[in-house]
Amino acid sequence: MRTIAAISTPPGKGGIGIVRMSGEFSLEILKKIFTKKEIRPRFMHYGKIIYENRVVDEVMACYFNKPYTYTCEDMVEIYCHGGYVSCLYILEILLKLGAVPAEAGEFTKLAFLNGRIDLLEAEAVEGIIEAESKEEQLMYADVLGGKLTEKLESVLNDVVNLISECEAKIDYPELGDVDDMKEKLEKIHGGLISFLDDEKRTTYIRDGLKLAIIGRPNVGKSSLLNALTNKERAIVTEIAGTTRDTIEETINYEGLTIRLIDTAGIRSTDEVIEREGIKLSKKAAEDADFVVVVLDGSTPLQADDFEIMELVKDKEKVFLINKEDKGLKIDLKSVEKYGEYIISSIKNDSGVRELLDAIKKRIVHEIDFNVTSIFNIRHVDLIERAISEIETAIRDIDVMPFEIVEVSLREAHEYISMILGRDTSEDIIDRVFRDFCVGK
Repeated sequence: MRTIAAISTPPGKGGIGIVRMSGEFSLEILKKIFTKKEIRPRFMHYGKIIYENRVVDEVMACYFNKPYTYTCEDMVEIYCHGGYVSCLYILEILLKLGAVPAEAGEFTKLAFLNGRIDLLEAEAVEGIIEAESKEEQLMYADVLGGKLTEKLESVLNDVVNLISECEAKIDYPELGDVDDMKEKLEKIHGGLISFLDDEKRTTYIRDGLKLAIIGRPNVGKSSLLNALTNKERAIVTEIAGTTRDTIEETINYEGLTIRLIDTAGIRSTDEVIEREGIKLSKKAAEDADFVVVVLDGSTPLQADDFEIMELVKDKEKVFLINKEDKGLKIDLKSVEKYGEYIISSIKNDSGVRELLDAIKKRIVHEIDFNVTSIFNIRHVDLIERAISEIETAIRDIDVMPFEIVEVSLREAHEYISMILGRDTSEDIIDRVFRDFCVGK
C-alpha cells in the first residue's frame, strides 16, 4: 500500500506552505519526526519537525483518519513556513522515511477511485484550481457539489426505465404501446440536447471571450490595449507600424473574462515583415469571437479603413472612433452602415468603459452565469454519442424488434455513465488526471 506525499502549495514565498501525505503509514511517518507524539484525529497540533537531531521547522500538523478524508485514506497535512525550501526539505524527509512522490492529481484520483467523488466532480476540482474568474469558479463549485451529477443521474434513470420496459415488451409484447415509448425517448433526447445547449451558454465563462483589436496603423490599437489592461503592455509611438506581431492579454470585466489580442496595423505595404504581421492580424480577426475596429476619427476614412470594415462585416463587432480630442473629421454615416460605433479619446480615457459595456451587452444573451453545464470535450463527445444512440432508437422503434431498440438504449446509458467515470477505461481516467497539479 503506497503512502504518497507532495507539496500542495505553489512554488514561491508565502506565509504558509502545506505538505500532505495519504496512505496507511501517514501517521507513523509523521510521528517519527514530529515532537508532539499524542496526536488526535482532526485536531491541529503545534510542534517541531526534527530530523537527524536538528530542528527543521516549527509547524502545525493535522491527522485525518479514514474514511472521512479527501482520499478516504489516512491523511496528514503539515503546515510549515511558506518558503519553498522548507516545504521541499520536509517532503524530502517524508520520502526518506517511506513515503513515495505523488503523481499529478493522485490525491484527487484516489478520491475518485475510492468512491468519494465521481469523475465529473474530480474534473471540477481541476476547474476550480484553474478558474480565472469568480463566475467560472462558482460554476465548477456547483459541479463539485453534485448539481450536474444529479441531472445526469436523472437522465440515466429514465434510460434504465426504458430498458426495463423494452425487456418487458420482449417477453410480453401486448404490454403498452409504442407511442408511449417514443414519447419517453423524445423526452430523453430533449434532455441530452439541453446539455449541449447549456455547454454553449457557458463557453465564455470557461474560455473567455476572444476579442481582436484591429485597424490600420497608428489609430490607437495599442493605446486601447494599454487602457484596458491598465499597464504599458504595448509600445505606443507616433510611428506607424510599431506593432508587428499579435500581443495577447486577459482582463475580467464584470464577471466576463476577455482575452484581448492587439494586432499589427492593416494597410497596403510592400514591406515583407509587416505583410506577415498583417496576415496574422486578419487571421486573428477571423478567429475572434468579437472584433473591435479602431478608427482614427480625426481624419477622413481611408481605403484601408473600408477594406477593414468589409473584412469584418459578418463578425460580431463594435467600431471605436478614436482621437475625438483632435476634432472629428470622419464620416460617421459611412461607419454606421457597417455597425455600431462609439466615439472616444483613449488619450483622455474617454469611451473605454462604454466600449466594454457595449461588448458585454451584445453577448450577454449568449451567457448564463447560473447554469451548471458539462464543460469539456470529453463530456460533449459522450453526450453526442448518447444522442446518436437515442436517435437510432427513435427511428428503430416502429420497424425493429425491441431487442434492437434495447441495444441502442444500453449504448446511450454507457456513454452517459462514462461522463461520471463508470465503465471508463484506465487510460481515460489517467488522461483526466495527468494535467492536475501534483499536490491535489
